[in-house]
Amino acid sequence: MNKDIIKEYGNVLHDASSITERPLEVISVGPKLDIALGGGVPEGSLFIMTGPEKVGKTVTALSFCANAQQHHQREVYYANIEGRLRKRDLEGISGLILDPEKMQIISSTEGNILSAEKYLSIIDNIVHTKPGSVAVVDSFSALSSESELTGDLEDVQVMSVQKILAKFCRRISNALPINRVTVVGVTHLMANVQRFGRGKSKIEKSGSALKYQVDVKLHATHSVPLMQGDTQIGQTIHWQIATSAIGPPGQKVESHIRYGRGIWKEMEVADLLIDFGLILKSGAWLKLPNGEKIQGKANLAKYLEDNPKEYSDFKSQVFQMVGMESED
Repeated sequence: MNKDIIKEYGNVLHDASSITERPLEVISVGPKLDIALGGGVPEGSLFIMTGPEKVGKTVTALSFCANAQQHHQREVYYANIEGRLRKRDLEGISGLILDPEKMQIISSTEGNILSAEKYLSIIDNIVHTKPGSVAVVDSFSALSSESELTGDLEDVQVMSVQKILAKFCRRISNALPINRVTVVGVTHLMANVQRFGRGKSKIEKSGSALKYQVDVKLHATHSVPLMQGDTQIGQTIHWQIATSAIGPPGQKVESHIRYGRGIWKEMEVADLLIDFGLILKSGAWLKLPNGEKIQGKANLAKYLEDNPKEYSDFKSQVFQMVGMESED
């Protein structure tokens, strides 16, 4: 019996006593989100970020890609479905490697508008043939089926994107952890016009097809401007951990984005140092362990930028306090 199975399907039978859990690498999102997630995002995950438009999801996804490249030597494939990604967006992410051997952009071209079926077939191919890679879908909400793209506007008999997504999720769910491919998906919220006074006022535009397969899910509730005097230099995103592969769900965390940098790691570590009491605060003044005083959290972040070893040491101390290891 066993020989027949092996002959037909290959070496798929294993001694139960020999099964060991393969250690998976955990990829960083940013210092504060990593702590809330229990370390970061395990490779081989379906990682979804949802929330209103223009809240910082794409920048967070690109920062995640930079961490995957720098610390884990991963190839990145980015599906630019919305068509809004610009060179300056990529160049504005600290550490993101744009070398074609490290990053490829998947997008429609003039006269060749890719349908949901084609985009997801490309991602499916990457999942099955590019082990260890990172594939980003930005966004699931912008996908249009072949019948939507080619049919008449009056035609209501079109293939549902939700059905295509459901099939896609079933196809990749088993392959992701085996091939250690991480799929990062962005979705947007839209008004729920069918709630009739009941249910959520906003729902994910991608529908419910993703929720049963997702390993890590972040919900951005809103963002607020990050100011330097009268100039906006970034934004603070308010996240809620909807699902985590390692840590507990439900936690709320603020993540900082600085324009031209991506996730502002130094500002996030400055927050953590104050929160964990490693730096004492007295009014606007902050006292370092060596006795040096710095006025204001922004100046503390600048100090950490100018002193990368200090940044790395401080970050390691914070992560050790919560029983985690820092990538830096």
